[in-house]
Amino acid sequence: MNLWAQGSFQSENGLFTVNYLKGCEFTEIIVTENNTQGGTQFICFDADLSDIGSNNSCFGSAVQDPEDYRFIYQDAGTYNILLLDQIGNNQTYDSITIEIIEPQSPNIALANCDNGLVFNLNQQEEVFDIYTIDFGDGSAAQNHPITAFPLSYNYGDPTQEYTITVTGSFNNTGNNNCGNDTEIKNIVPEEQIESEANITSINLLSENSFEIEYEASQNQLYQLQIKQNSNGIYQTIDNISATTGGVYTFQDRNLNENFYCVRIVSTNSCDGSELNSNEVCTVRFNATAENNGNLIDWNHFSFENSNLLKNGEIIYSGNAPYVDANVLCGQVDVYSVVTRDQNGILVESLPIEVSAITGSPSIPISQIATKVLSDSELELNWEVPEGLQPSNFVIYKKRNLDDDYFQVDTTGTNSYIDIGTAFNTRNFYYSIAYTNSCGGISPLTTTAPNILLNVNQEESIINFTWNSYTGFDTLLSRYVIKKYDENMTLLDENDVANQTSFSENIAQSEDQLAFYQIEAYSENGLVAFSNTLRYKIPSSFFVPTGFTPNQDSFNEEIKVVGKFIEEVEFSIYNRWGTLIFRSNALEVGWDGYLTTRPAPEGTYSYTVRVKDKYGEEYYKSGVFNLIR
Repeated sequence: MNLWAQGSFQSENGLFTVNYLKGCEFTEIIVTENNTQGGTQFICFDADLSDIGSNNSCFGSAVQDPEDYRFIYQDAGTYNILLLDQIGNNQTYDSITIEIIEPQSPNIALANCDNGLVFNLNQQEEVFDIYTIDFGDGSAAQNHPITAFPLSYNYGDPTQEYTITVTGSFNNTGNNNCGNDTEIKNIVPEEQIESEANITSINLLSENSFEIEYEASQNQLYQLQIKQNSNGIYQTIDNISATTGGVYTFQDRNLNENFYCVRIVSTNSCDGSELNSNEVCTVRFNATAENNGNLIDWNHFSFENSNLLKNGEIIYSGNAPYVDANVLCGQVDVYSVVTRDQNGILVESLPIEVSAITGSPSIPISQIATKVLSDSELELNWEVPEGLQPSNFVIYKKRNLDDDYFQVDTTGTNSYIDIGTAFNTRNFYYSIAYTNSCGGISPLTTTAPNILLNVNQEESIINFTWNSYTGFDTLLSRYVIKKYDENMTLLDENDVANQTSFSENIAQSEDQLAFYQIEAYSENGLVAFSNTLRYKIPSSFFVPTGFTPNQDSFNEEIKVVGKFIEEVEFSIYNRWGTLIFRSNALEVGWDGYLTTRPAPEGTYSYTVRVKDKYGEEYYKSGVFNLIR
């Protein structure tokens, strides 16, 4: 260890000097006054420089003895020495600041890199000026100022174990009386591989504090970083070194209003890259009593899954927010949430006690009618249980039968129009609750889907199917399928009782386009109806397989025969593919003549293009025989 020579350090105005500017506990500071004017001196060894006059009690009596110029500091801290030189009524003050350090051994980090073993330390955390390193390989110990780090050292055999001794000391400004100034490490150089720290748990202690447990590499330097909420920026608040793990407590945080995310970061000594630990976040948990139940909310997006507990029992698993409607007026319940992040770490909120301001009516709304107005609008109507005067209604919806309901809206009347998409092509499911004057909410017992009407055609039969309607609970009376023309004039209706299918033969239909709709009737008079299904019968046409233009007045022409045809293009080709006839009218066919002479017998090909009155085109091609 190097012993640095004691110095003489002058005060701010030059009235005195001290033997050290710093040292460890039990350092003796000796003041040597430089005044030759014969004044009277007073010394305060722990002065308040912000208010000189407040130090009168510290000055005490005038310096009488050489021992009055000496003081031993037993506690770590920063101290101001204040000297008062008084000559008559004239007072002159002078001061100097010294630092007493709590002894702590050096924290040296080690990393095996291609150019040797890298030694590093945290210059902001270390207290010594000079570090003497005995590398343990028989070479002479070397002194390194703190500014020389990081530094590299090459071992002849990096696979062997070496005992490294690092001793810290002050330069000539300090008193090297520190008893805890040496660190000894037994290491194998090639095994000093840097790694990420690992945060293993996070625990909320109070509304203002939380703690983490972590694992780290003992020979590595880390920075502890924290950010506030999802849009915050990580900031370093502390340094971690010389440990394989531990617990860190965060104080003075507002865990009711914010959530905090924490990570531990190390800079790779070899390439300068960041080695980041896993990120852990606190739970920002709120529970408030509202008219429709106790509203529970938390930052679920920070976690993989969440379980909401009420009085210690799980009542919900999923994302926030959640409304607990199963409460009574004045009922006190304790809520908490247990979450798990993407690394499997459990995070539990602090419990919150809530006194409900709502009650739970026991009579549900069981009669709900859904009416599909368009692909983007669906009307809901429901029957209010007799004798009840709800203050409000709550609309719930889910996209799949096995999903959980989510709240859509509230209304003061017993009808509501939901704005969405795809009501003509898929099912959605609704339920209605109501709140009473106490703010209680009724249970959801009835699921009312939109009725989805589907159709398929097999030859001349069209088959209609639809889902069972459950919005009337057990009071479903019957289904009626209605048929309308394109002006929505009713053409036909069929009562199919409780069946969920219907078939129609369209072979003789004179209406190419029709609209169909299913209506469901409840015994109490409510009516639900499905999407309006537009169905257009395809144009039908054919060309005979042959004709005989032989002047017998029978089968003298070949032409297109069909139904629901607005336009036609009938083209005939000879065996070499030459166009020999074309007609644009159904009533005009080919009479078997090529200008003025009869066409020869044989096989001819044709193409047909037709268009119906709604603009849809159809195509067909084939062959026929001309027989004379």
